[in-house]
This record gives sequence, C-alpha cells and structure tokens, in this order.
Amino acid sequence: MEQAHGIFNRYYNVADAHLARIPAAQSFQAKTGVPKVYGAAGVASIGLLLVFLNVGASLLVNLTGFGYAAYASMCAIETPGKEDDAQWLTYWVVFGLFNVVEYFTGFLLYWFPFYYLIKLGFLVWLMLPATRGAERLYHAGIKPVLQQARAHHAAAPAQPTSSAKAAEPKSD
Repeated sequence: MEQAHGIFNRYYNVADAHLARIPAAQSFQAKTGVPKVYGAAGVASIGLLLVFLNVGASLLVNLTGFGYAAYASMCAIETPGKEDDAQWLTYWVVFGLFNVVEYFTGFLLYWFPFYYLIKLGFLVWLMLPATRGAERLYHAGIKPVLQQARAHHAAAPAQPTSSAKAAEPKSD
C-alpha cells in the first residue's frame, strides 16, 4: 500500500508543478480551496465520461486533439531547441492525415462502439512526449510511402506540357 501511495504522490507532485504554471488552475484553488490537481482530475473525468457516453464526443475529442497540441506547439516555438518543434510538426502531419482519412471513412467508423474513446486514446498516444506516437507512426508508415512517391516522381521522364510545345519555335 505504501508503494501505491508513493506512486500517487509522485504523479500528484508532477501534475501540481505543471498546473502551477496555469493561472486558471491557481485561481480555482484559491477560490475553492480544492487542490488544483483534484479540480483538473475532476474536469478530465467528466470529459472522459461524456466521451464514453457519446455526449458531444466529437467536439470534445477534436478539441483535445487540436487544443492541447496547439498550445504545446506555441510553447515549442518559443523554446530555443528544435527537438520539440520537430515533434509537434510531425504531430500536425499525422493529425492532418488522420482527419482526411476520417473524413472519407467517417460514415463507417461512427458505427464502431466506443469509436470516440478509441480516437481519444489514439490522439493522446500521438501527442504525448513520453510515447512519441506521431513520430513512430510517421517514420513507420507515412515516411516510407512519401519516399516511394518521391522516387517514383523523380524516375518519371519529364513530359512537356502543351504550353511548352506551343512556345517552341517551328523549324522550316
């Protein structure tokens, strides 16, 4: 039991340190007397319950996939290193491709039970720095296809366009 308590305290302290940088969380704690970690856990639990019950799930999942990533991308732009910039740029490539695929297959996907819960888990996996899911997916699936398309395009002989043919002088 002490080991579980130690793990809880470690995660609590990490979350508390992150929430200390958010003025709204500080204000919430000051006004209510409830620790900001418990407030954040409550909001996350309610959001997760709404997604589970499919009440506004599309909006909540897309806001999570877009909102946090946009905030983290803006923070990454302000840091001097480029490592986090590459992580978030890769996330946006994968997120955009996922949304295009979802747009064309949405009528099928929405019939799957707990689709939005699975999508939320997938988006969180993509964006977490600990898992670096977007980078894994990009390097394992998107990059090879892109490289193959580039090689195919480079190997194709250049075809003159009709405007280029019209501009060529005619020899008599």
